[in-house]
Amino acid sequence: MKNLMVATDFSERSDRALRRATLLARQFQATMLLVHVVDDDQPRRIVDAERDEATKLLRQMAATLRDVYGVTCETRVILASPFVGIAQAVADATP
Repeated sequence: MKNLMVATDFSERSDRALRRATLLARQFQATMLLVHVVDDDQPRRIVDAERDEATKLLRQMAATLRDVYGVTCETRVILASPFVGIAQAVADATP
């Protein structure tokens, strides 16, 4: 296993999934990709604000994973419906 992708909505459930993925990433020395999808079916100013906040949160999460757990981590925010955005992230990450 070389790469793990974790989609997050910043909920407690997502946090639990992230903790499990972190253990796997450490065990297998995998790179982690953190993805958040902002639903783009809303006013532009809301989409922009949510994108900016998600970018900030993902960067903080990635820094913690790197500094505390030694996990290499990338981040990505996608503007789409959640299902389409996650599928897009998987397709983009697949060689």
